[in-house]
Amino acid sequence: MRWLLLLSAFLVAQTGRTQSLGDSTRSIRYLGMGGVAVPFVRGAESLFINPAGLGSSPLLDIKLIDVGVGTSKYMVENIQDFKDINPDEPATLEKFYGKKLWVQTNGKVAVSLPNFAIGYLNDAEVSAELHNPSFPKFETYFRNDDAVYIGGSFPIYKGTYLGMNLRRVNRWGGQIQELGVGDITNVSGLQEIGDRFANRGQGYGMDLALMMEVPMPILKPTLALVWQDVGSTAFKKTAGEDAPPRIEQNLTFGAGLGLDLPGLDVLFGMEARHLMQSDIEIGKKLHLGAEVSLPLIDVRAGYNQGYLSYGVGINFLIFHLDAVSYTEETGFYPGQAGDARYMVSLGFDLSFDADFKFTDNSGKRRKLKQRR
Repeated sequence: MRWLLLLSAFLVAQTGRTQSLGDSTRSIRYLGMGGVAVPFVRGAESLFINPAGLGSSPLLDIKLIDVGVGTSKYMVENIQDFKDINPDEPATLEKFYGKKLWVQTNGKVAVSLPNFAIGYLNDAEVSAELHNPSFPKFETYFRNDDAVYIGGSFPIYKGTYLGMNLRRVNRWGGQIQELGVGDITNVSGLQEIGDRFANRGQGYGMDLALMMEVPMPILKPTLALVWQDVGSTAFKKTAGEDAPPRIEQNLTFGAGLGLDLPGLDVLFGMEARHLMQSDIEIGKKLHLGAEVSLPLIDVRAGYNQGYLSYGVGINFLIFHLDAVSYTEETGFYPGQAGDARYMVSLGFDLSFDADFKFTDNSGKRRKLKQRR
């Protein structure tokens, strides 16, 4: 039971580490493309990432459900090692020192019309790293964001849209605590661990976005500028001793090209994030990615913070299954402390075109003007 409780502590849902919801809510599709999203997102998904994308959405797009789960590569490859942990024998912990244990879960639903959308998001994450051999402790991070969104956009010129979303966020946790091995292995249930992260708060945030689609017959360039958490998003304490930390504002620029061929769509894009933060090394700001879409399958690759990412998606009717292998830089500069991760997601979407005809994930659905 001890090793099971320890492992379950990292697998508990309702928890997230990335501060900005605009970063942590990116679907697995975009993680496979090196994290590039703002030039390509359309329909209900754009509510969470780039609200200007609502301006060129289908007549009706319903995200019935989109759920994802991810874990660090280390946990997948060494899951059997957790069985050997004994808090009374420090030698059984040696293999875990300096290893990042990480799990993320998220889910969202949304409905979008041209220029308007509403949605709901729950983003969760736990991470822990064991240190201090003399008195072993897990440096543990716990955060859960529960948010309701409303957003809209309007055209300001042909192919150019200005968008905005508003959200109310209930945050639980958001700070690092040190937990002894016994604090985790000697508990009777997971709730005892969650009780150690008592700080909760409520905040209101806003994103602004500008997007321009350049009309060209073959290549379809798109430029996007997204200002997430305008002025930063602060929280008012609702439980615990302190309010959760504020979410700092983030300015992101993205550019993409699309090639629409019979039975084949190709996307190339780049994204630069945190343009207002001069203390973030430029290599951590840069993201590059590409996607090749066939009638039933997508193949993706990208460059994320100095590391390669790979992804694949399978699409059938309203159903889509996606998987990605990528690396997140947890240090100050690329190559310092990369955390290799895996994620999978399952989603169901309904989309209707301008004639109110159902479009599925077959070859017609793969057309760039709808998929993007």
